[in-house]
Amino acid sequence: MNDSAPSPTAGYRHMIPMTIRYGDMDTLGHVNNAKYLTYVEQGRIHYVRDLGLWDGGLSEYGMIVARITIDYKLPLTMDDGTVQVWTRTSRLGNKSFDVESLIVTERTGTPAVAATAHAVIVTMDYQNNVPVAIPQAWRDIVTTYEPALQG
Repeated sequence: MNDSAPSPTAGYRHMIPMTIRYGDMDTLGHVNNAKYLTYVEQGRIHYVRDLGLWDGGLSEYGMIVARITIDYKLPLTMDDGTVQVWTRTSRLGNKSFDVESLIVTERTGTPAVAATAHAVIVTMDYQNNVPVAIPQAWRDIVTTYEPALQG
């Protein structure tokens, strides 16, 4: 019988490491709450670039964050060194999609979730400043990469 807990990153494929920097700290020696948002943003940017949804430059269509929430689970400190930022798309709508993120640290050899985040991203026509349907090419890329969205 296997009574070990499932990995907190089950269902996530995309990960980037983030080094905790001295400048991320608050006066109490914890990573400032706003830096968690920066870590999640960096993970999301790598995700969309790695999947080929955005090349980092200005283009006709793009994405904006409509909403983001973060649940803080553990305080991070310099002793955590490097954390892992895991990112996935969990929903594809017509003009928006949801991105979920985890910030994970290793403590005593066991992964521990320091924060979870949920963002609603809207696809935009930047020239006309209006939301647009998610391009089919983007939809195809994401559904191919994210097994949970298939079928």
